[in-house]
Amino acid sequence: MNGIHKETKAKLEQKLAQLVARVEEIDADLSDEPDDDWQDRATDVEGDEALSSIGNATNEEIKQIRHALHLIETGKYGVCTRCGAAIAKERLEAVPYAATCMSCK
Repeated sequence: MNGIHKETKAKLEQKLAQLVARVEEIDADLSDEPDDDWQDRATDVEGDEALSSIGNATNEEIKQIRHALHLIETGKYGVCTRCGAAIAKERLEAVPYAATCMSCK
């Protein structure tokens, strides 16, 4: 693993820890007891739907980061998982967990 990959791995691990903490907070918020007042409950349901959507997106990002970390460990990071071409450095800088090149995106 070269220096760039070590740096990328550290950044991805840090981002992963932040996202896992966020999901734990969302799960805790979603498990709160519902309010007895129907108006408050309606607002809570709306908020829960938004939190659930954020949680789903966060879980997807976690999955992508874990996959990128696996690719780093196996020496396949930076190689498009679809066509096998190198992923542009600029793309990896913008989206460090990108698994595909721009052509296959």
